[in-house]
Amino acid sequence: MQIRKIIPENLVLLDSLRGLTALYVLIAHALLLLTAGDADGFMSMLSSIFQYAHQAVLFFFVLSGFVIHWSTDKRFCREKTFDLKAYLLRRIRRIYPPLLAALAFTFLLDQLGLFLKFPIYHSQTAYASINALIQTDHRLQTLLGNLLFVQNVYTPTWGTNGPLWSLTYEWWFYILYIPVYGLFRKNKSFTSAFILVLWILNREFPFKPALFTIVFDYFIIWYLGVLLADYLRSKDLKTPFVVSYVIILFTLSLTRYSGSVGSDLLISLGIILFLYLVLCSNAFIGLGKARKLGDFSYTLYLIHVPILCFLSGVVMHARQGYLPANGLYVAAGILFSLSMAWLFHFISEKPFTARRV
Repeated sequence: MQIRKIIPENLVLLDSLRGLTALYVLIAHALLLLTAGDADGFMSMLSSIFQYAHQAVLFFFVLSGFVIHWSTDKRFCREKTFDLKAYLLRRIRRIYPPLLAALAFTFLLDQLGLFLKFPIYHSQTAYASINALIQTDHRLQTLLGNLLFVQNVYTPTWGTNGPLWSLTYEWWFYILYIPVYGLFRKNKSFTSAFILVLWILNREFPFKPALFTIVFDYFIIWYLGVLLADYLRSKDLKTPFVVSYVIILFTLSLTRYSGSVGSDLLISLGIILFLYLVLCSNAFIGLGKARKLGDFSYTLYLIHVPILCFLSGVVMHARQGYLPANGLYVAAGILFSLSMAWLFHFISEKPFTARRV
């Protein structure tokens, strides 16, 4: 199979981008939970830069679609078959061990914070933004919901670990990809058009059950990563078709669906362009220096908010209920979260992922 324009060595930059995106989310949450900020100074400027944690998760989605399709299609071309059992096992080994560790870790930290009676665990701080973000639901049904990836649809996310909402999407993207890939192998243009039509129908006439409606709203964003991967892996998808596809989505995101999903779709189209430039030029080769950060990015994403929440409780307890205006505790929280995630990944992530798939 002939590679189209891609510089193969640049694929390792995806690990760097994954790590830098997780770092961005960490900094965003540290600024929210560990400083009161200043009116018009340095911390206010940082907060304005790092206010796009949700959009950073879109980057994860697109990157995930790219990596899953690239690795799956590469394996299919080598083995001439799609092994469903092996595919699911790889996904389970990737997602579950760090998740289980994060769920246990979250519970322990939350229980300690509740035992110490930190107001943050009861949404009773002086900061409305923190009160809206933090919850501590540890019911059995909530645990089961998070294990089955229906959190934020049928159950809350587990304890203070709000970022777990994105795993609902990620897991069901993996599952939706199974029939999609089967169709994709037969006719890539037809499958892509079919996905687009289904997405529009779901927007106009929401499907049942609610889980499918919510997940499919963002599957088109994940699928953009699939399209980019296939476009760069083969010549089956012609450039005019891909450009037309992007133009249609761009137009819909600005017109009919200009709300939240449309805005997220528009950002995701920008992400696709950025990834194309990263993979097909030498302009971003310096990103390779951050590759190690990508090794534990998933663990970092899973455990950083419970850590920051507990540290926020400690700081507010020591300061009569208020956070400082400076960034000292922000820096400490970032460094501590990075250290803990790096240690955790040796236990819950690295042993189960000998290589990225």
